[in-house]
Amino acid sequence: MSTYWGDGTTARDYHRALPVVATTLPLLRARSAGAAVWRRFGRPGWHTLTDALDNPDGDQLLASQRAAADQARREQQAAEREAARPACTRCAAKFTDERWAEKDRTVWDDGLCGSCRQADADQRERREAEEAAEQQRAVEAAAAEAERGCIWWRRS
Repeated sequence: MSTYWGDGTTARDYHRALPVVATTLPLLRARSAGAAVWRRFGRPGWHTLTDALDNPDGDQLLASQRAAADQARREQQAAEREAARPACTRCAAKFTDERWAEKDRTVWDDGLCGSCRQADADQRERREAEEAAEQQRAVEAAAAEAERGCIWWRRS
């Protein structure tokens, strides 16, 4: 048996047990079955049958139990969603919500997270800059060679 306290609620959860009520035949004969002649085990005093069987704050208890079950269900769904979250194929970092939505929208996806994509883009830019610089050096070297060759032709 659990006792619940808080928010003005004091209720007992009898774990689906039946309440036990009792009376005596002389009390039933003297008064009637509708009078306060019933004792509920675990409660003080005499009660009418409906009061003895009633759990007056059971609705609040039920509401709090439903709220706790809803919260547990939401937490379970969030945990399942996180477990299903895709990860980067390179660094295994979990995708952000934005990256996950982008992955779902596109037909073809590289499977990389934002930081790995940025690292690839930076590496590609460096490589292109190095190739452009190499081409520029080759052009300058060819121009210098052509100018040297032109000088010799002029002298002869």
